[in-house]
Amino acid sequence: MQLEHPVLLTGGASGVGAATAELLLARGHSVVSLDIKPSNNPEVRHHACDMSDPVSIDAVLDELDGPYSSLLNVAGVPGTVGSELTMKVNFFGLRYLTEKLWDRLADGGTVVNVSSIAGNNWRKRRGYLTELMGLESFADGVAWWARNAEAVETDAYTFSKEAVVVYTMVLAGQGLARGIRVNDVGPGPVDTPILPDFTEDVGEDVMQSMIDMVGRSAQPRDIGEALVALAEGQISWLNGQHIIVDGGLMAGLSSGWKR
Repeated sequence: MQLEHPVLLTGGASGVGAATAELLLARGHSVVSLDIKPSNNPEVRHHACDMSDPVSIDAVLDELDGPYSSLLNVAGVPGTVGSELTMKVNFFGLRYLTEKLWDRLADGGTVVNVSSIAGNNWRKRRGYLTELMGLESFADGVAWWARNAEAVETDAYTFSKEAVVVYTMVLAGQGLARGIRVNDVGPGPVDTPILPDFTEDVGEDVMQSMIDMVGRSAQPRDIGEALVALAEGQISWLNGQHIIVDGGLMAGLSSGWKR
């Protein structure tokens, strides 16, 4: 499916973002990448951007025109970078960029957010997440997190990904008037340079047991395939969904697979 306008993605310099950019290019799409690190792909139009800093995001937005057929919010960090920075990159920066770029998305376009299986239990914190969704500014969000980080009773990474899941649903409703569909992908363990950070968070035994459940960890391309399908809008009646892409891990944990 050929998209009329370029695809804009964050985190395109490495890991899932880089793999997704390669897949998009192979399918004939133009790709614009925002990342704090430089891209090694000469076919990608790269802009340096710190997703934890609204000033940096604003500076990049001044360089972007549009329209864009799809926005892929791939950039993310593990909880080992610290609570505030995790929230800034994984949610506050994602939302800030998306809101600022909204009018430059083509009617009938798509937004795809990368969440995580860590976001699966968002219903446990529905009240806190609803309150957070009501805050309009980046600074208000950061201040809210400083006040509520302990009260939410989970770690910053988990809460940031739960927030992405709920924001996906909120944004899907906003997109109806323009035919913009919004979904998120929730990966399990992915073999990227930050997998050791996630292993540190959950413990080696837990991480290995999850990988053993499905036979291997995901490769970045495995997640990229799902992102590309959603970016292209291949499933026309899919909107506002948290789509788990984990090789069956959640199914195995839920039904007691034995390996």
